[in-house]
Amino acid sequence: MAVAAAELLTVDEHFTALPLAVCAVAALVLPLRRRLPAATLCATLPAMLAGYLWLPPMVAMFQVASGGSRRRTATACVLLFAAASCPWPVEDLPAMTRQEVLTYVEAGVLMSMGPTALGLLARTRLELRARLADLTATREREQRLEAERAVTRERARLAREMHDTVAHHVGIIAVQSGALRAAETADAWKRDTAESIRRHSVQALEELRDMVGVLRASDPGAARTAGRTGLDGLRDLADDSLLDVTVEVEAPAAEPSAEVECAVFRIVQESLNNVRKHAPGAPVSVRVAPAPDGAALTVEVRNAPPPGPAGGPRPVHPPQPRPEPAPGPCAGSGDVLPGGGYGLVGLRERAALLGGSLSAGRCPDGGFAVRAVLPL
Repeated sequence: MAVAAAELLTVDEHFTALPLAVCAVAALVLPLRRRLPAATLCATLPAMLAGYLWLPPMVAMFQVASGGSRRRTATACVLLFAAASCPWPVEDLPAMTRQEVLTYVEAGVLMSMGPTALGLLARTRLELRARLADLTATREREQRLEAERAVTRERARLAREMHDTVAHHVGIIAVQSGALRAAETADAWKRDTAESIRRHSVQALEELRDMVGVLRASDPGAARTAGRTGLDGLRDLADDSLLDVTVEVEAPAAEPSAEVECAVFRIVQESLNNVRKHAPGAPVSVRVAPAPDGAALTVEVRNAPPPGPAGGPRPVHPPQPRPEPAPGPCAGSGDVLPGGGYGLVGLRERAALLGGSLSAGRCPDGGFAVRAVLPL
């Protein structure tokens, strides 16, 4: 637009009424070329026909070719060629030589075909860029679908492996423990132990069947709640743990989601399992209560030092960062035991997925505490 306006300096000495009118119209309508390209071209053609301004019609022609249809572009190109190749005044045409006529025709071809070709090139580049963006999006979508299909195949493979290996052995344990329970024996402890083994084996098979169903159905969200876990099952879990467990559950005002209840159950389950392995016989306290602000649920599992000599087995846990201070005698100890297990690592990941946190460490009295805060 600045160059087209500067072209006025080349014809300022010819400004009479007609040149001034056509040049003013051509300069004033040029800013409308993006919104009204065809109208802008028609308004600038008189300036080219009179031989005063050439750039405004060429700029308008470029805009028509870069955004208009093929038919509109061809029509505009013909009009621009006619205006550029027609001499002014028209009455001088019979007196012109052949060289002058050919010069006008050549100038008309260059002034019409040049901006038209550039406009078509610009439109082709835009179309290619849009098509390339579509191809890129399609390729990314196909890669994502292929990754999802690979995950589905892997989940199906894991489901087959779990069903064919774990279910077989656990099923044998359940059958043999049931047979042992039905056998005639005067030892009540043996009968109760066999019944406990049978019950846990059957429950393990049920949970395994749930997990296999989740893997087969390719439903990641259902995996969080599979296994019939919840706050109401904590007391039964404590009774079946073969430990001296005290359970205190304070229901929050807002009912927690199934994912939060499942996380609480798994945290308590894994903590009791660690106590049973590394501190057998130690009393355990389990407390589940809402946070003071009511926006989170606090889970704390704490065991006393194991009975026996001071050099006895101690809880072994994977390396953990120093936990945040928690209320109680274990606050600020930050003593996390080394080890190579994945129990607490999985619990910390489970809590992080829900937006919560989990800390674990030794207590000053020699015991161990696991504390988690899960948002409701």
